[in-house]
Amino acid sequence: MTAPKAQRPASTTDPEGEFPYDVITYVFHLFAVLARHREAVLEEAFRPLGLNVARYRALSVIARLEPLGMSELADFSAVDRTTMTRTVDQLVAGGLVSRETPPTDRRQVLLRVTPDGRTANQQALRAVYRVNRRALDGIEEEDQRRFARLQQAMLSNLVADAALVRRLVLHTRDGAD
Repeated sequence: MTAPKAQRPASTTDPEGEFPYDVITYVFHLFAVLARHREAVLEEAFRPLGLNVARYRALSVIARLEPLGMSELADFSAVDRTTMTRTVDQLVAGGLVSRETPPTDRRQVLLRVTPDGRTANQQALRAVYRVNRRALDGIEEEDQRRFARLQQAMLSNLVADAALVRRLVLHTRDGAD
């Protein structure tokens, strides 16, 4: 039998004085700051490709999971459907994504990446890899892996549906890798 977890007292200060907030608050503060700065660097890298972070994310998911519908795209991108519709409209207008209506279900719209979209996605991926390597410079691979596993655990703590967590973590659908 394992000992019960010790509860941290609710506080807004770090009892060790290392961080400006309590550790729990500071972890999420850093997530937000890191994400914002990473996105600013990515926005600059994507500009010559006619993309921004939102369009890249949608294009990347479509390229990985095509064909897929809008609801599925919104789920995998963690973006509400209305916002995603505007983003997809921009990708379609730019010739990077196509919409198809299957003859078996005229209510459904499936998204696919066009050849130009595939090229733009590959170029954007190279930019993402450069930015990610820059962000992780000097951090050992084992620490990166540990951090990724911690984030997976945090997601599992927040999302009750284990199958959805698996799909989101593996960026797949129906258990396919």
